[in-house]
Amino acid sequence: MSSRYSQTGTQVQTQTQTLSPQQLLVRQLTELPIEALYERVDQELNENIALERDNNEADAFDNSPNAADDFGNGNEADTGYDSAADYSSPDDIPDNIAQANRRDAMETVVGETLSFYDQLEEQIGLFHLNDHEEEVLRYIIGSLDDDGLLRVSLTQIQDELEVYHNIATSQAELEHLLDVLQHFEPAGVGARSLQECLLLQVKNAPDSQSPIKQKLTALLTNQFENLTLNRWDRIARNMKLKDSEVSRLQHEVRRLNPRPGSSMGEALGRNLQQITPDFIVDTDPYGHLTMSLNNGRIPPLRVSPDDLAFLNSYQGHDIKTLTRSQREGITYLRERIDKAQGFIDAIKQRQETLTLTMQAIMRMQQPFFESGDETVLRPMTLEDVASQTGLHLSTISRVSNSKWVQTPFGIYPLRWFFTSAAKLDGDEVSIRSIKAALKEIVDDEDKRQPLTDDALALALQQRGFDVARRTVAKYRTVLGIPVARMRKNDN
Repeated sequence: MSSRYSQTGTQVQTQTQTLSPQQLLVRQLTELPIEALYERVDQELNENIALERDNNEADAFDNSPNAADDFGNGNEADTGYDSAADYSSPDDIPDNIAQANRRDAMETVVGETLSFYDQLEEQIGLFHLNDHEEEVLRYIIGSLDDDGLLRVSLTQIQDELEVYHNIATSQAELEHLLDVLQHFEPAGVGARSLQECLLLQVKNAPDSQSPIKQKLTALLTNQFENLTLNRWDRIARNMKLKDSEVSRLQHEVRRLNPRPGSSMGEALGRNLQQITPDFIVDTDPYGHLTMSLNNGRIPPLRVSPDDLAFLNSYQGHDIKTLTRSQREGITYLRERIDKAQGFIDAIKQRQETLTLTMQAIMRMQQPFFESGDETVLRPMTLEDVASQTGLHLSTISRVSNSKWVQTPFGIYPLRWFFTSAAKLDGDEVSIRSIKAALKEIVDDEDKRQPLTDDALALALQQRGFDVARRTVAKYRTVLGIPVARMRKNDN
């Protein structure tokens, strides 16, 4: 609980949640994909003398929960696969172990086939929205400029929706849906000004409550004009900053992205990136689903035994008998050891969090992982997974962003498995399954006599999707499928 004074002179109490350094570390590591985590581990090994590779361990961090539930088949799988080093010769290694060890360091080059706007629309399924809200949110997304900012007013959007699309909405609803959009990745998207864009990035950062981020928020809120004019001397004077604080704030400002849209690629298929899966889902020889965390090049870690022994050798000594340099050395070493142990604990907690999240996704999307048929994907939101795991919604969001899962049917971004729902006869079905069925029907149609939207609606109804012609037209447009007359081919 903290106190501050309002402009009227009255004292106002506000309650803020301050995360401990260990909680911030866990947040940061949980958000990192596997390759970025490797770089972070390498950095920590270089900076902390008390942290070292444990060459005596065959596998890293193997104390996590079971990686896969029985999924109704009475079989449980371990988080990590056995090490090939546990067998006397290559001929003794079981096939599934050999395959798993080969996959452990596998990297796949994946071409990003979605435009910036498509990638934003994919994230709509992460939130509980009805059809009307989704339609309005898509229009807001389509109104963003190439930088990912919203330069038109909500009043103009409201008028355009009503006049040109016969969609009634309100300012309150538009504000709500814009707030939803501003929780999308990348941070800062949907902002109505450069200042709001930068503030959103700070607000959505894992360490948003840290002292430096709070100073950065104050800088962007109260000194933005001075910042745009590069008046750091005036900023330092107004905020009473030390030189070291000015340097740190300048570094933090340079890390912010004034054009979040550019970070997701501006054209279809232009962004080629290296992908390393964070999860590996497969089936064992008996057909049971298994899941492993891909530790990749992450080495087993330990606190240096020599440093621990040295520190323990001073236990029982009267601190008054030690020299000043000895006391300073012991204090420094204790801090390094505590930090090393905290880093190891954070890595393990990351592993447990990722495992719990992937377990829940596998349970809810089991039919897909068994068949690879995306039409059987079930409606699933961040809230659903949070409820299944007992983890906080923001934690599920951090896990699902920038993580990939390798399946026998291909490699998918984790957020791909989140899909919104449509109500049919009182039952929820995945909108993605309707879209997939629609695309399949169009692909198989006679191009000399392509199906109209009415005929497509009838074909979907025959497959159990009782959707109206208007809904078919909406999904057809989202999928980029032209109207029937444009699909006609007489050859």
